[in-house]
Amino acid sequence: MVFRDVLLVAASTLWVSLAAQAQELPAGQGKAQLESACTQCHAAEVIIGQPRTRDDWTAVLARMIGSGAQLSDEEYRLVLDYLSTHFGLSDQRVPEAKTGPSAPLAGPGK
Repeated sequence: MVFRDVLLVAASTLWVSLAAQAQELPAGQGKAQLESACTQCHAAEVIIGQPRTRDDWTAVLARMIGSGAQLSDEEYRLVLDYLSTHFGLSDQRVPEAKTGPSAPLAGPGK
């Protein structure tokens, strides 16, 4: 019975640890603005668990601003880019800014 209790405690600890990690927002421009404006009313898992297209995130931000979220024009752009990059649908993600030489946008023969 003691072994079962230890195993249960270990499994619970692991689950809580994984859940906490899953709720972490990835680093990137716009994260601080998102945390400031969006997580005042709801937890990060609401954002993390609902990937959307850029157009959908635009509509969500408009609704949240209509409900009282405070974002300047620049903060709005940063948050929209952040959401689209990190929580966009895979075929709609905005590429993150890269430093150094850029890869060509067109494929071979174009």
